Amino acid sequence: MLKLTEEMRRSARDILAKKEAEVVIGWQKGDFYWQSPPAFAEDKAAASTLMFDSFSVNNLSKYLLEELQSHEKVALYVKGCDARGINRLLQDNRVARERLLIIGIPCLGMVDSEKLVSAGLDVGLQKVERQGEELLLTFADTEKKVLAGEYLLDKCRECKYPNPVVYDYLLGEEVEKPRSGNPMAGVDRIEKLATEEKFNYWAKKLDRCIRCYACRNICPACNCRECIFDQDTPRWIGKANRLSEKQNYQAIRAFHVAGRCIDCGECERACPMEIPIQEINRKIIKDINEMYGDYEAGLDPEDNPPLGTYRNEDPAGFNEA
Repeated sequence: MLKLTEEMRRSARDILAKKEAEVVIGWQKGDFYWQSPPAFAEDKAAASTLMFDSFSVNNLSKYLLEELQSHEKVALYVKGCDARGINRLLQDNRVARERLLIIGIPCLGMVDSEKLVSAGLDVGLQKVERQGEELLLTFADTEKKVLAGEYLLDKCRECKYPNPVVYDYLLGEEVEKPRSGNPMAGVDRIEKLATEEKFNYWAKKLDRCIRCYACRNICPACNCRECIFDQDTPRWIGKANRLSEKQNYQAIRAFHVAGRCIDCGECERACPMEIPIQEINRKIIKDINEMYGDYEAGLDPEDNPPLGTYRNEDPAGFNEA
């Protein structure tokens, strides 16, 4: 990843010097080993701080809408999930492709810092570096190698598209990374529960929701010009701290991204209350695939989502006698 970081910084400086874009969106290192937040470079000095490591997890496509308000052209680095987020925005006509310069980065998966903590590997940990199939952990006075696959985010272990699906040019070489998990395992488990058990399961999970909107704010598919939850008239959800309002919020948001969710898992990762939001989204993905045929959002910007297209052969139980 050190080589990718060097290539990223060099390409970012060239882009700005040649005025191919006014801002370059990437990642930079935070104060702690597990922090690699988004960064916005508009000059050579800022471009030299960009980097890519095993914690560059934020989906950068979400930041395009705001940056395109103040910049004519934006460059950004994309992993597989970021690239699908861009296609999602293109499908919704929220961004124009000619205003984007997309640099692809193959991704071997991001590290879950909580797994390092659970394994007791965080004490005194200063740096984490990916080396092939291993992680090199650097402490104050020693180093330790562990298998990378054991410490990846679950969503990354289940990822089908580690390589960007859209880009203008690619840094590094594409990677082959077989999936090591079943993304529908949680859905299958819940589907086997009795109706009352399902209700109790989700009542317990959703009652933790504080409606901070972190899931909405980080989601590439949540890109409406005015969000329904921000409207005063009519008011779609109340402010009362009760389960029904929390369920209403989560249900409305899930159906708004139905057929458009790219399964990047950022909603669940950003949730401070550890609500399994991906299980909700994946249940809808599974149902849509069963009813309308297999479909994966964000792969083709020219395609139309199943729920945005009408066909005479589509199931329509509402009009059956």
